[in-house]
Amino acid sequence: MENRPLTPFVIPARQVHIGRTIRDSAASPGYPGKRRAQFRFALGVHMTTTRIKLDSTAHSLIKPNARTKAASPLVRYAIAIAAILVAFVGCDDELLPPEEDPRFDALREAIENDLAANAATAASVSVWLDGEIIWVGGFGTASPSDAPPDEDTLFMIGSDTKKMTTITYLQRVAAGQASLDTTLSSTVPDLSVVRAPDYVSATAHQLMSNQGGIEDHLGPYTSETTDAYLHDYSVGDFAQNTYPLSPPGTFFNYSNANFSMIALMAETIADRPWADLVEEDVFAPLGMMRSFARKSSVDDNHAAGMGSTDLSNLGGEPPRLISLEDTWDNAFARPAGQVWSTPSDQMRLAEFLADGDDSILPQELHELLHTAHVPLYPDMPTAYGYGLIVTDSLTVDDRYYEGVEVWRHGGATTSHSSKFQMLPEQRFAISILSNGLYDNFDASVNTAIETLVDLPVPSAVPALPFDPNALDAFTGTYHDPNFLGDVFVTRQGDVLHVDIPAFDIIGLPYNKDLQPLTTRVWQITVADSVTQPVWFADGPNGETYFASRGFSAVRPAPETLSRRMRTPAPTRTPKLTRDEVVRRLRHAALTPLP
Repeated sequence: MENRPLTPFVIPARQVHIGRTIRDSAASPGYPGKRRAQFRFALGVHMTTTRIKLDSTAHSLIKPNARTKAASPLVRYAIAIAAILVAFVGCDDELLPPEEDPRFDALREAIENDLAANAATAASVSVWLDGEIIWVGGFGTASPSDAPPDEDTLFMIGSDTKKMTTITYLQRVAAGQASLDTTLSSTVPDLSVVRAPDYVSATAHQLMSNQGGIEDHLGPYTSETTDAYLHDYSVGDFAQNTYPLSPPGTFFNYSNANFSMIALMAETIADRPWADLVEEDVFAPLGMMRSFARKSSVDDNHAAGMGSTDLSNLGGEPPRLISLEDTWDNAFARPAGQVWSTPSDQMRLAEFLADGDDSILPQELHELLHTAHVPLYPDMPTAYGYGLIVTDSLTVDDRYYEGVEVWRHGGATTSHSSKFQMLPEQRFAISILSNGLYDNFDASVNTAIETLVDLPVPSAVPALPFDPNALDAFTGTYHDPNFLGDVFVTRQGDVLHVDIPAFDIIGLPYNKDLQPLTTRVWQITVADSVTQPVWFADGPNGETYFASRGFSAVRPAPETLSRRMRTPAPTRTPKLTRDEVVRRLRHAALTPLP
C-alpha cells in the first residue's frame, strides 16, 4: 500500500468507522431530521511492524456510551484521535481485509455454492461481529455494471423493510402523538373496508405484530408510483376488495397489508410521506446512507433483479432480468417490502436493534421490536415481535443450541431476496442480499453462525409436541366464504384427513392426509409441488380456525353449530381457477417455519 497524506476530515460524535472509505451520517444539529452530507477519507499507512488495511467494512473504533455521549465535542474528538493512534501503533498483528481473512473462507465458499443454486447472479454479504461491521464481499456479477457488487451496490430487501416501518410508527408513540392502542379507524377515518368492516378496529399493536386478521395484499404491479398512492389505494381498491381471515387479534397471520396500514397511520399522524419518515428519521441518524425508500433515488450502482413482473405467476416461470425501469415500485407495498439497501447498512440497523439509541427510540419502545408478542403457530416455539421473528433457541440442521436467542426475518420481492439474522447475546448478525426471486441462502447463514460465533455445546433437537388424544377437537366442518368454501376434517387413526370440494371441482390434486408437525400444525401439499403449513387455532368465542397464510376457514363454536343445525344455512363454493389457487398457495408457502 503506497503512502498517501491524510485527507482532512471531521469525526462524527456518534460513531467512528475506519476504512478505505469512512462515512457516517447523523441528524445535523442545525437541521434536525435532515441528512448530513456523506463524507469520505482515505488513509494509507506503512509501518515496520504493523500494516493496517482500512476498509469500508466499518471496523468500529468507538462505540457510544453514556460517558462519550455526555462528553463535549472536543473531548469526543480527542477520544477519536486517540483511538486512531492506538490502532496505528498498538497492534502487533496484521489486520487483514475480509477477502484475505481466513475466518471467512467457509462463508465465502457457502455463498458461492448458494449463489450457484439460486436464480440470483449476484450477492453481497456483511456481518456484524464483535461490534464490527464487516463487508465480507460481493459475489457473482450484477447488471447494469456486469461486475461484482461492491459494498455500495443496492438491492431490494423485501420484508426486511417491516422492522423499519414499525420504527417510524413507534417514533410517533415516543412523540406522544399516538399509542400502541391507537386504531386504524381513529387515524384514517376515510378508510372503510367493505368486506372486512372489523379490520379498521385493528390497533397499531395488532398491525405491527401481524394480528390484523386480513388477507395478504400487496396491490398491483406498477413500475412507477407517487407517495400519495399509499393513501389513495388504501381507501380505494384495497378497501373495496380485501377480505378477512379472522377478527383482529385472533391469531398471527402474515399479511403485508398490515405494514402498509401502519405506515399510513404514521404518515397521517406526522403529516409527512412515509418515505421521508423512514429516510430522515431512521436511515439518516443510523448512518444508513445507501438506503432508499423510493426507487427514483436508486443510482446506477444497483443489482438489477432476476425475477418476474407478473404477480399472478411468481415462481411459475423461469426468472428473467428485470431492468430498474421495470422493477416493481408501488407506494402501497413500499412499507411492507420495497426499500433498497446494502448489507452493511442492514448491519448498522442490526447494531441499533442490539444496542438501541435513545435519540432514535426510547428503550421501552425499542425493546418492543424484539419482544415475543404472538406465536407464529399455536404450539411451536417461534414468535413474532414488531417486524422480527424471535426464538429463544437456535437450531442448525440437527444441532440445537438451547438458550441462544435469535432475531430474524428475511424478504423477497418479485426480483430480489434478503436474509437477516441476529444472535444478539453473541453480538453477531448477518445480512445477505441477492438479486433473484425466492433465493435461499440458509446454508450460508448456518455456515456463518457455526464458523464465526462462539456457541455452547449443542444437543439433539427436541421433539415438537404431538398429542394424538387431542385430534378429535379439530374434526368437523369448516367454511371459508372467500377461498376454500367448505372443508371437511375427519380423523383416521392418528392422522387428520381433509376434503376440499372446491379443489376437487377444478381437478386440483392435494394430499388429503395432512402431514403432522405438531398437534395443531400440519402440512398440506397441493398440485404435487406446493407444500405449506396449515394450523388449527382457537378463536375467542369458542370457534376454531383451519388456517394458513393464504386462507382461513372457521368452524363455529359447538353451541352456535347446534343452533345452525336446526335451520341449516346454505353455503357456497367460491369460483376458483386452478392457476389462482396455485398462485395463492405458492405465495402462502413462504410463511417461515422454525
